[in-house]
Amino acid sequence: MAQIREYAYYIKGEELALVEREVNFDNDPDSRTYGPGVDRGEWKSPLADATDGLKIQYTYNPEYWINDASDVVASTAYTEAGGLLALSVGTMSIDAGEWVVITGSDRWNGLHQVNTSVSSGTSLTLNTKYNGEAVTESSTVLVDINVLEDDDDELDIPVYLEDAVIYYIKAKLQEDVGNIEMREYFMKLFNKNLEKHANSRQWGARILSSGPFAIR
Repeated sequence: MAQIREYAYYIKGEELALVEREVNFDNDPDSRTYGPGVDRGEWKSPLADATDGLKIQYTYNPEYWINDASDVVASTAYTEAGGLLALSVGTMSIDAGEWVVITGSDRWNGLHQVNTSVSSGTSLTLNTKYNGEAVTESSTVLVDINVLEDDDDELDIPVYLEDAVIYYIKAKLQEDVGNIEMREYFMKLFNKNLEKHANSRQWGARILSSGPFAIR
């Protein structure tokens, strides 16, 4: 009989952290949690491999999108420049106010805004605060980034969800003025568009079979 395992996850930055519920008693007398059922039910790091039997589906609302993951610049170190973070990078050009994403760093992974324009330069100063010594560290800087900054930005959402967003906003506006009937009407349209979007993501053949009373 297969052993039942219970997993959960939480989001840490851009990554998913996976944990497993402990269902066995701790029989190690040297353990801090030794005793019948002391740690039974606690969430811990996964206790066994589940190479082919674990699937996670999740949804999140991003603040930015990476347009081109191959458009990168290598960084070899970082230091302080007037209280701001400055990266030593390969030759690059970028305007002040644009955004970059750092990966592979022990400290600076994530989204950062450019403070000073660079034209074929090797030093990239960001708006991120930093007060410290120079540190040698290899990381990668992605430069083709699309960031949601204000109401004029476009949401990168599927076609079916474009109308759904409009219906949801209209429903909230009607709720604010106390028009519950119209609120329910727009929420019905909102949920209908969500169902259409969910149905469009189903893969495989769509098979229609006739019933016993179908016309022959």
